[in-house]
Amino acid sequence: MKDRSISVSFFTSIWILILTSFLSQPIFVHALSASYYWNLQEVGIPGAWMYSQGSSEITVAIIDSGVDFTHPDLQNSRWENPGEIPNNGWDDDNNGYIDDYVGWDFQDNDNNPSPPLPPVIGSKHGTFIAGLIAADDDDDIFVGVAPSVKIMSLRFLRPDLSFFVSDWPKLVGAINYAVEQGALIINLSLQANGIPPNEVYEAIQNAYRAGVIIVGVTGNNKNYVTYPGNYSEVIAVSATTSSQVIADFSAPGQQNEICAPGDDVYSITGYNSSVVLGSGTSYATPLVSGSVALMLSLNPVLTTEEIRMILHESSVDLGEEGKDLIYGYGLLNITSALERVVSNFNTSSVDVNSTSSSANSSPFNKMESDLVVLGIAYALLLSIVIVLIIKKEIIKS
Repeated sequence: MKDRSISVSFFTSIWILILTSFLSQPIFVHALSASYYWNLQEVGIPGAWMYSQGSSEITVAIIDSGVDFTHPDLQNSRWENPGEIPNNGWDDDNNGYIDDYVGWDFQDNDNNPSPPLPPVIGSKHGTFIAGLIAADDDDDIFVGVAPSVKIMSLRFLRPDLSFFVSDWPKLVGAINYAVEQGALIINLSLQANGIPPNEVYEAIQNAYRAGVIIVGVTGNNKNYVTYPGNYSEVIAVSATTSSQVIADFSAPGQQNEICAPGDDVYSITGYNSSVVLGSGTSYATPLVSGSVALMLSLNPVLTTEEIRMILHESSVDLGEEGKDLIYGYGLLNITSALERVVSNFNTSSVDVNSTSSSANSSPFNKMESDLVVLGIAYALLLSIVIVLIIKKEIIKS
């Protein structure tokens, strides 16, 4: 086996590539116009909801900066550990974590996987991703790809969205926890600037062998696919624009498997009801995670190989004919993927009606007003450039 170990002397820190972040003060909140869900529409929402809006039996683990489940659109999405009695000071299920009723904070080693408080940038990243996957539009603010699935929050990133070499064991712990606690999908919207140690790859392999679908980013470095997205066991996602061309920050490479919108997309953030604009492969990845959650909601026994095949065959070919280094197999098409699940795989044991909705009950039908929540924003220079777009907030992540 290839040696994937890494010495501390090689580099002292691993950084998530973040170009800009934001601070915002919400002005007012109403429903967003459907035009601000262009990314969902681009990949087949709401048409896919004719088949399923997700099942509460399907859990997506988000290993990130933490998720704010106090947000109105995520309150129903929180995964809860059925083997744990909250706040009794005991490890009721004997899994090595005391009172891990709603996940675990692997960065601080405690049972509160919520993000740090604003204004640090880590307060927003994980919640932004959770919103894209499973926001349920409970108060007409936002809706994600699979609004009826559950989200398991496993905090791993530091408040500034970085992680160090000393944090690798925490990532291993988070991956193992997700597998052991029954998550069927792991979303890894993070990237390293080097090759992780063997222990990380072993955790990825163990998750893969257990049938867990791992979805990761190709990366924002423009030059090559980063780890953990570069592992063959991970579905590596690149980011496209609203014009269906590759985003200028999205990395090409052989492991590039599928692409999804990730440039100028909206989602919710932590600790307020504002909606913000973001860019990055981090925000293309959850669309694929959400689509896999919908597929498993229809047929929870689909294998990793079957899911990857469906994603490949149902995608919209972009760029060179067939799989290429830029777009992979093509643009995510959730409706076509779910059609294949229903047509080609046994779903007779699944009550499709219990997880589906008619067009009349689609959350998109609530999106009738113009954009109303942006707030007063300004971008903070973090490493390379400040990007400002007419009172809109932009982050690259």
